[in-house]
Amino acid sequence: MKKIKSLINYKSIFSLENKVILILGGAGKLGRSFSKSLVTAGAKVYLLDLNFLQSKNKNIVSIKCDVSSKTSITESFKKIIKKEKRIDTVIYNVYAKPLNYYKSFENYDFNTWQDALTINLSGAFLVCQESIRHFKKNKISGNIILVSSTYGLVGPEERIYKNLKKNIYGGRFKLNSPAVYSASKSGLIGLMKNLATTNGKFNIRVNCLTPGGIWDNHEKIFHQNYKKKVPLNRMANWTDYNGAIIFLASDASRYMTGSNLIIDGGWTAW
Repeated sequence: MKKIKSLINYKSIFSLENKVILILGGAGKLGRSFSKSLVTAGAKVYLLDLNFLQSKNKNIVSIKCDVSSKTSITESFKKIIKKEKRIDTVIYNVYAKPLNYYKSFENYDFNTWQDALTINLSGAFLVCQESIRHFKKNKISGNIILVSSTYGLVGPEERIYKNLKKNIYGGRFKLNSPAVYSASKSGLIGLMKNLATTNGKFNIRVNCLTPGGIWDNHEKIFHQNYKKKVPLNRMANWTDYNGAIIFLASDASRYMTGSNLIIDGGWTAW
């Protein structure tokens, strides 16, 4: 058996020194929170997103990237590899809300369904494909983390959406969790398991992080309804997942692949 370095010191276990990490969907609130924590562990982080985010931290770099475009993804990877020579970890944290996203299921537009699936799931396919090519070609012990959702595991709890006066994300349809969200987020878990079992022999790890709901200035009634469903009796804070992302990106999880790390305050434990 190949001799493997022992992990004893917590600093070395969770260290990300000299690691190059990509966050797809990095300009969003969760992506930004991830990046701020990852750099404190020593990583160089690239935020790939349609929105350009200027950071004062020299170790956080923003690059425009469209995950629905194979060309855009390939060019973004080439640009980063040319500068850094390697990529170690890729985090797919993309969530699309196209036009009419919150429309009722029986009236849902097929174009909206396709657009959401393209960004949420097909984009992950393209990014994982590019990542695995890079890892294999350069014999890198690569790491892929796909961000799913509790609604990729269980159906939506419709009662928490009752009596809402507005949709805080805009539009003319009430806040809800569309079927396309469940389909795409559960699809990420299936994709993760396939890639983990077929690429483990190349020492490439693939896991999911499944977060629960994050408080985002929701209406008070929604917040109260949501808390009743959570054993810890609160919604998540944006920083509540930073420990999990450092764990998954570091050697702390080096013997973990094909797994789904659920951090939801106990939502799915009832």
